[in-house]
Amino acid sequence: MENKAWQLGAPGTFIYELFDSLRRNLNRKLVTYLLGAKNSSRLIVLEAGSGPAYASSLFSCDPRVELAVAIDIDHEALCQARKRDPQLCLVVADLKNLPFRNGCIEISWNSSTIEHLDSPDDAICEMERVTRQGGAVFVGVPNLYGPLGFQKFIEDTSAGNWIGKTYSCSQLTEMMKNAELKPKDSINYFFRFFVGVLAEK
Repeated sequence: MENKAWQLGAPGTFIYELFDSLRRNLNRKLVTYLLGAKNSSRLIVLEAGSGPAYASSLFSCDPRVELAVAIDIDHEALCQARKRDPQLCLVVADLKNLPFRNGCIEISWNSSTIEHLDSPDDAICEMERVTRQGGAVFVGVPNLYGPLGFQKFIEDTSAGNWIGKTYSCSQLTEMMKNAELKPKDSINYFFRFFVGVLAEK
């Protein structure tokens, strides 16, 4: 089976289980960070490009979250999510054409997603569209100035494709501004492998 962007190694192998454990820990930290950005309750949260949607499961357990929705174009990833958490709200959808009305989401976010897209700006614009005024949009990507900075030398290899494009914080900030979002904070996370920008609509 071909490795997907959301997995490393075949399910059941040591490397897959190790990667899975690291990803779960990362998701816990991101959920805590994102919930700290919105001091309100009855939140609707969209994980836009979720893979197996670990973070959406965590969001759905928080009493401040009324609904956590995970979307991905990869049906297999959402099947993995459904096996793990039958209660999740899952939608097979294209991040560049979200099936939601304007301004219906409080927090739209993803991590390690847009670097795999041909038109990441379109995806950020869609996240902006579905986010309500005053809501938050967060995007996290591989950090050009972190340990994955070597990716530019291997971008045409299978490993380079799995990592995806790397970005600097300033590049990501500019992409958020181009989508008419107001960047409020930036973080380096997961040992500086990733950089993320939190913006307000």
